[in-house]
Amino acid sequence: MEIKYWLTSACFFVGVSAAFCHAGESRFVDAHVHFQDRKPGDLEKVDAWMQSNHVARVINHPLSQSRWRTEEERSQMIANYAPFKGRIDRFTIIFSDEVSTEEEAVTLLAREKQDGAIGFGEHYGGDKGDNTFDSPGCMRLFAACAKVGLPVMFHMDRHQNLDEKGLPWLEHVLKTYPNLILIAHSDWWRNLMDGTCDRLLQTYPNLYADISCTVHRSVIGRDKKIAREFFIRNADKLLFGTDSGWWSLGKAPAPEYALIDELKLPKNVEDKICRGNAERLFWQDKKKGE
Repeated sequence: MEIKYWLTSACFFVGVSAAFCHAGESRFVDAHVHFQDRKPGDLEKVDAWMQSNHVARVINHPLSQSRWRTEEERSQMIANYAPFKGRIDRFTIIFSDEVSTEEEAVTLLAREKQDGAIGFGEHYGGDKGDNTFDSPGCMRLFAACAKVGLPVMFHMDRHQNLDEKGLPWLEHVLKTYPNLILIAHSDWWRNLMDGTCDRLLQTYPNLYADISCTVHRSVIGRDKKIAREFFIRNADKLLFGTDSGWWSLGKAPAPEYALIDELKLPKNVEDKICRGNAERLFWQDKKKGE
């Protein structure tokens, strides 16, 4: 986080950003975090982190090094989430080389959904010898997620989930599975200045984007005027996220918190991005049962 921001923050002496000076208000749903969840006590640490950062709810995404490995770990993981229902939710992940058919993937993902998973990701692609966004293995996973009804958050960079200028392979997936929600992340934001991000968000109802990894990796962090205009234009399609994880415990807040204050968004836009869109996308149909 920039030193200038901390020096100008009215909250400097208590060590939190200005985003958290709203008298106990939980402003945020963080749709993208990576915390350990397999051992007893793991999620108590997450709950404490949420309280200190004024986060009302998070969605936890497993990584290859943090996902469950055995049925015993899976049982413990599921038990860990039970006390935090309505506060800490989880996505699930399988890799393309772990299933040879769409039916296999559907079976695994349906079980995960039954046991509490609300989405798939963070999806890194990873077909051996084919890292394109719409590789056969990835399409198999996308098809399974569409059948089971799990939104997919995908990572995109210069080595994984590759695409060409204008993101035609992502567009191929959006067209092929119109009922599959895709949530863009990471180097997807590098396509902002040529109009690709705007075009895809405004063309495809099934595409969303989370704002993590924007401050240091895209024009969003360098040009607040461009960022503000983009956020207002796409207010219904953006999700607040920080990409925080177990490495964030005890550290300064992610820069996305400060970004929200710096943009001075209209309140209705800020409310949608910080909470409303995630609530609508993931929990609107479940509120009565919670």
